[in-house]
Amino acid sequence: MLNTLHSGNRLRVDFSKTPRQIAVPNLLQLQQKSYDDFLMIGAKNRSESTIEKVFRSVFPLNDQQNRLTLEYKGSDIVQPKYTIRECMERGLTYSVSLKINIALTIWNRDEKTGEKLDPKEIKEQAVFVRDIPLMTDRTSFIINGVERVVVNQLHRSPGVIFKEEEATTVVNKLIYSAQIIPDRGSWLYFEYDAKDILYARINKRRKIPVTILFRALDYSKEDIMKLFYENKEIFIRDNRFVTKFSAEDFAGRAPYEVRDLDGNIVVATAKRLTKKKAQKLFDEGLEWVEYPLDVLIDRHLATPIIDNESGEVLYDVVSSLDEMRLKKIIDAGVE
Repeated sequence: MLNTLHSGNRLRVDFSKTPRQIAVPNLLQLQQKSYDDFLMIGAKNRSESTIEKVFRSVFPLNDQQNRLTLEYKGSDIVQPKYTIRECMERGLTYSVSLKINIALTIWNRDEKTGEKLDPKEIKEQAVFVRDIPLMTDRTSFIINGVERVVVNQLHRSPGVIFKEEEATTVVNKLIYSAQIIPDRGSWLYFEYDAKDILYARINKRRKIPVTILFRALDYSKEDIMKLFYENKEIFIRDNRFVTKFSAEDFAGRAPYEVRDLDGNIVVATAKRLTKKKAQKLFDEGLEWVEYPLDVLIDRHLATPIIDNESGEVLYDVVSSLDEMRLKKIIDAGVE
């Protein structure tokens, strides 16, 4: 039996043998409902609209001194001035105006603790944000008098992606990079250059040293050093550089001649020290060992060196060490 169905103004004949079990849905309804939920223009209570949820997720905003607070009170949508036909004839965009109501609170603050006490002044004002194109009944938009439609695109799944590729300027060298794709927000890129310097990009813009990004995230120089390098604590005793002895740090092949504070050789250079033997030395009372001066040269500071008497910063973090600087540190009485 032949089935007939209407497609617009045309009558079509269906020759398929399998009967239709599910009616063809309105494929435009999904886009129309999504946009209606975005603005909820006709609703009396717009608190559940998508745009309201976005604003509430951003506000309130506070300044660094904790003196000012910007709060979100709600939004208003102004109906379009022209109809769809008028916009198409005049070459205009069929849109609505979005205004948000915000309140600026100026706080009295305790100068000693920095805590908020009570509001000093509150100002409320409606601020125009922008014009938002309005969807028509045909799920299209009128942009500058031209009817346009939205084309759905595939989105990358949120996550982290690591890549490696050969360098274009150096032979037989791999360049490593990583992408952080968030569920919402800007994409973040990390990449090394041919000199093994790590850079960051935000939305494929101009690359910046990754340390600038960390400093913007309130990381100090000491915090950044701890992220990328292992730190070694060095002390000064009797004008000598010494370090604490532990089985975990000294087990394995010795990179330098290990001596105790009496000058006795504990482990010769390039000799292997087992973890069991190292633990035995520690149990027998070996707590401190000398740290050779030549090993310290060309190393970098993980913490600043401060003069105990004047409080002056002699050398800041990441400062390179040489013989003159090491001598100055000893003369300053730094421990």
